[in-house]
Amino acid sequence: MNSNKYTLDRFEGDYAVFLKTPNETEILQILCSDIKVKLKQGDIVNISSIEDKYEIEPLVEETTNQKEKVRRLLEQLKERS
Repeated sequence: MNSNKYTLDRFEGDYAVFLKTPNETEILQILCSDIKVKLKQGDIVNISSIEDKYEIEPLVEETTNQKEKVRRLLEQLKERS
């Protein structure tokens, strides 16, 4: 079983497009109909693959921490303006 961490970048047609973390240069596309959990753009997930089947585990705490980090950075940028 192969397992990696990804961020859900966007939905494109019938596919969810994930970027592998931390570099976000590797792309994984999965049919939305194959995803059994509810996800939103920006969610961080662990994806395990066996042959052509994917198991997706949302990483709620990591997603929350990342969103907070981005929020703080945006606030700092606004304060500089």
